[in-house]
Amino acid sequence: MQVNNNTTYSNMPEVKQREKREITININEKKEGKVFSSGQGRQAYTNYTREALVKDEEKNLTTFPQFSVLSKYEKYFKVLNDHYTKVNEENKKFANPRRHIHDKYFNTKSPYYVKGLTKAEREICENAELCVLRGEAPALCANDPVIRKNFGGCNMFVEGMEWNQEIRNEMNDAIHQLFQENGIVIPEDVDLQFTVDPYDFFIHVSGVNGELARRIEVALNQGENGYYLYEHISFCDPVEYGGEEPEQYIAGDKEKMVVYHLVNRMTGLDIRELENKDGKFYTPDGKDLWEVLKEKYKEMAADGSVDASSLNSYAAAYRRVATAGWERTSDCNLTIGYKDGSLYDLDTSYGYGFGQTAWQNRVRNWYEGIKEEYMREREEELKREGNVTSKFEMRVKETEDYMKETFGEGSENDSRRVEVQLGSNLPVFLEVLERLKKEGMVVLLSNRILNLHGEISGFDFRA
Repeated sequence: MQVNNNTTYSNMPEVKQREKREITININEKKEGKVFSSGQGRQAYTNYTREALVKDEEKNLTTFPQFSVLSKYEKYFKVLNDHYTKVNEENKKFANPRRHIHDKYFNTKSPYYVKGLTKAEREICENAELCVLRGEAPALCANDPVIRKNFGGCNMFVEGMEWNQEIRNEMNDAIHQLFQENGIVIPEDVDLQFTVDPYDFFIHVSGVNGELARRIEVALNQGENGYYLYEHISFCDPVEYGGEEPEQYIAGDKEKMVVYHLVNRMTGLDIRELENKDGKFYTPDGKDLWEVLKEKYKEMAADGSVDASSLNSYAAAYRRVATAGWERTSDCNLTIGYKDGSLYDLDTSYGYGFGQTAWQNRVRNWYEGIKEEYMREREEELKREGNVTSKFEMRVKETEDYMKETFGEGSENDSRRVEVQLGSNLPVFLEVLERLKKEGMVVLLSNRILNLHGEISGFDFRA
């Protein structure tokens, strides 16, 4: 299942196409590094700086649930992989697996023909089996019969909503545990706000006095917590479900975030600390930062770690930030509230906090209606298809009628009749021609190939 998002700049060098994580990827595949999708324009980025985070190697740290876009679909991929892997083993027992797969779903005369599927479902199954035959993972499709049988369907809006809620609940539990471990007691009715910056992903606390705020920050900023919290807030943008988009999701210079992580990823430098004058950034040793990036990119392209042409996609964003200056625009900070032991979303009723979830039932009810409508239309389509002769069957019937009219019926003409090979790779009319030639009723006058174009496209024949 593909999710179409707006195209934006990425804030890290583009990895080679073969290394990209797609929604159809095998869930067991491992990949170095962590790349996540942000709700901020759906940009992919990786955080490479952790100096601001508190680390303690002597004890196990309580951390927030780790984000993975694929994790919410894991159960679907497992069932799909198990099913189509087993089916693939059966397909490979045939001399021509591709032909067998096609016949299984579209040749009603095949002994392996699968009944009870719509045309769209047949195409989904055929594509999935061909993918696995090629060594690829099957795509997740909501109307795949395997998904419908095991889960009743799959809807990305419902899955995303329930996934966000599950992560929110786990984060609430983690925060409660962190406070207990650090002896932190939040007074009743105190309204806290946790603000995460898009560079170091440090969680800043407001709403209480300085000393308590500092203790809370020390407790929260462990491991990857700031990173995961930033991601969670970005995924909870209510505009995805028809709510009005809060200002914090719109405000902020996203290209600054892109440029920061690009520079840090490639050079280890913090662009915020570099000299910026005359529309350029300079390294501590006085070099033009963009020239340094180009040289570094050449090295990375040479060893195959990035695509050679990708750096140019960052040029416009880099030049704008360098010309405007780092401090001229605001940062893409994201903030979430915390009260009475629970995180809550700001400036929206489409949230995941206490008293904010009534809208979720409306989404579930909408999806139930969609499923009912689909099943009703599906039954009607199966009835229609059951009463309609397929194009293949129509061609066979037309050929048989023609042969009966031409040669007649009865035992004396049986030897002259054409036996149509339904499993053959040849079109029916070619089989007829070959039989007529053997019977002496067709004589080749030339070996020249006739190409008839126009309405009979792609028709090549020997005259």
